[in-house]
Amino acid sequence: MQTIAQSSSAIAARARVDSFSAVRRAYTDSVRTATTRTRDSLKAMHENELEKRRMALEEKNERLRAARRIKIQPLTQEMAFGFRLNSDGWSFLVQRGFMKIEDPEKPHTNFLWFDISEKKSPKESKTINENFSIVFPNEPKPVSYKYGKINNFYQLKIGYGNSVPITGRLDKKSVVIHWSYAAALSLGILKPYYLDLLLPEGTGYVRKYDKYTEQNKVYFLDLNNQGTILGGSDFTKGIGASKLQPGLAIRSGFYFDYATSRKTFLGVEIGASAELYTQKIPIMVSTDNISNFYNIYADFRFGKRWE
Repeated sequence: MQTIAQSSSAIAARARVDSFSAVRRAYTDSVRTATTRTRDSLKAMHENELEKRRMALEEKNERLRAARRIKIQPLTQEMAFGFRLNSDGWSFLVQRGFMKIEDPEKPHTNFLWFDISEKKSPKESKTINENFSIVFPNEPKPVSYKYGKINNFYQLKIGYGNSVPITGRLDKKSVVIHWSYAAALSLGILKPYYLDLLLPEGTGYVRKYDKYTEQNKVYFLDLNNQGTILGGSDFTKGIGASKLQPGLAIRSGFYFDYATSRKTFLGVEIGASAELYTQKIPIMVSTDNISNFYNIYADFRFGKRWE
């Protein structure tokens, strides 16, 4: 009986051990399965992330390739406006350019050139009759005038030229130096210069605007120092008596082109010019008249370029 009891106890103990081993194996298997699932999930997430990055990179590269395939249209035209200071006057200018880029080794710009100018004598100076207001305090105050000036000389020019780059490259925030040369037809306009004068009439004097003639020379130049010149006139005086003087104009200089952006620019040109007319141009009464004018100049311009 004792032996049977001991055998039953041993069987029960082994059963407990077997049951514990089974539970432990089941737990180990479940942990292993969970770990495998977690590892597989993390691997799938990593692979998915890598695929997203690959696709994003491929999309970016495709955009870059597409951007490279889009060809930027070259700039071929330009328009500029500016002001020129000459050693013998001033000018307002408009320049319409056509950029030639077919041969990269010899790029240049052909342009049409429009110009409104005035020639001035170096002997021109403003003065005023200060004594008139003292002698005639109730009369209108005299204005300034240019003593000895007998004509204003204006010019309208239209011409053609070329600008060839010497150094630099046309790009944003860069400076290109050009050699520029041009020729033009010039239409000179000789407009009489009128003064406000006291001219004799009967037993007294009358106040009127008049231009220079040999008959009124003594009053126009106030040779007797009697204060007959009261001042200058407005621009409209003498327009109807203007005369035309045809001529030719040429210029050449160095042009400094600064691109503020791809399509806008500022420019400075420094050079020399000559104007040749068919007749002598009388500007001052006290100087020798000339038909050819030579000067140096500097102009300042701004403009825009487009395709």
